[in-house]
Amino acid sequence: MAALVLGACSFGGGSNNSQAPTAAPSASPSGQAPLVVSEAEAREVLASYDRENNAANADMDRDRIAGIEAGDLLETSLASYRVRGLRPDREPYKPFTHNDPTFWIPRGHGYPRAFVIVSNTGSREGHSVMYFARESPQAPWKAIVSAWVRVGDPPATASADPARDALPKLEPVARDAGGGALLADPGDPARSACARYAAYMSVPDTGAAPEDGRFAPGAHTTVLRQEIIGDRDARIRRSVTVTARENRIAPVFRTAAGSSLVPCVLNEVVDTAVADPVVKLNADGPDLVALLGRTKSFASIRLEYVASVLVSVPEAPDAPITVVNGGLGSSHLVNATGT
Repeated sequence: MAALVLGACSFGGGSNNSQAPTAAPSASPSGQAPLVVSEAEAREVLASYDRENNAANADMDRDRIAGIEAGDLLETSLASYRVRGLRPDREPYKPFTHNDPTFWIPRGHGYPRAFVIVSNTGSREGHSVMYFARESPQAPWKAIVSAWVRVGDPPATASADPARDALPKLEPVARDAGGGALLADPGDPARSACARYAAYMSVPDTGAAPEDGRFAPGAHTTVLRQEIIGDRDARIRRSVTVTARENRIAPVFRTAAGSSLVPCVLNEVVDTAVADPVVKLNADGPDLVALLGRTKSFASIRLEYVASVLVSVPEAPDAPITVVNGGLGSSHLVNATGT
């Protein structure tokens, strides 16, 4: 009996619970709305998040993490706790903090409201981009989206194909005279960018998938898409279906270069099934094995992921869309089933 190995990659989410006291909004230039939160309060929100996140992660405390996270980020944190709880070989949690923060705080009235913190945890390459939101004046600030990005110039490379290896970097946000982060019009094509990227990265089991020349080539588009298509084996059928979730709160910011930075939360489902009854699938990787309960003799396996991706949509309609980070290539595994 032949066996094919199926693996999954995943990294854990974060969490935290206590909330900082509410500060008065920053003064605004004449005729402008106030900032949705003062920088001092935003710093306290981040410090509180780090304290509660580390405490919740250490104990895999679902209630505590729900006090500081919501939506898609909370879902991935709870999934991470589930996987860690199933693994007998899990290592002790290593705490971390977000350092040297930069704040993207827009102006506005009413609720829900949101802002962004860009920071360095020192634990991995790149920076964290975290979106915090508040539903009402009485509600706590909660983290709702977290993505990893490159800040600064990409590393030098000896590759003959710079478009393949050069990683995009996060553009600074555009600001008004008072330092407020500027929001972009979330209309088309920004509104459709997430769904368009999801469709571009979806691959049916035939292996044929339409091209989309609107996306700039690079590690997070053409290269990743080719990896998803992969080498086809006639003995198995594999499809990758990516869909974009509705964004109700996370704002679209205007960058200093004039593009719209769109936060996308994507669902990714990978279905693999044998086409030859002689073949069986094997699971590889401790997280996947923990969820499936065994390593061998599967006729089909379904993997479900959630990914946070930032997409930069230029003003010029004929300019290419840049996928800023590789969230889809390092998705959070949230569920796995096998037969």
